[in-house]
Amino acid sequence: MQGADRAEPGEIDVPVEVGGAAISPGDAVVLDADGAVVVARDRLDEVAQASRERAENEDAKRARFEAGELSYDMYGLRERVEGSE
Repeated sequence: MQGADRAEPGEIDVPVEVGGAAISPGDAVVLDADGAVVVARDRLDEVAQASRERAENEDAKRARFEAGELSYDMYGLRERVEGSE
């Protein structure tokens, strides 16, 4: 990687590739302890909505676990395993 210097000022708002991922102007780059993801500008609303829905689903599951429900029951495994006997 080479940064800008006084002889070559570099460019702004141009596509780049970082670690094999193409990033275009307007894309979102999201980083956390697990890694990074690039979300294309034209998918930002769709991905944000899916993320909100997943977070709500995870919150609901967490509340069920905290109330004592087992994943065995939550995911219908008891019915599938014990109901077929």
